[in-house]
Amino acid sequence: MNLSKRNSCENCGQPMYHLVDFGTNKDGTVNTEYCRQCYLKGKFVDHGISLEQKIEKTSV
Repeated sequence: MNLSKRNSCENCGQPMYHLVDFGTNKDGTVNTEYCRQCYLKGKFVDHGISLEQKIEKTSV
């Protein structure tokens, strides 16, 4: 997998440098579009909060 092509979460913009930074699909495979703080096991985490709240949460 070439991680250099996509290294920012499509949802919150957080940089993703290592495999552990990436979210996971329902089947456990790596999802290269979203970070692990936004997307786990095929679902968005913290569904219903605003983008600003998401950015604030991941910036801590």
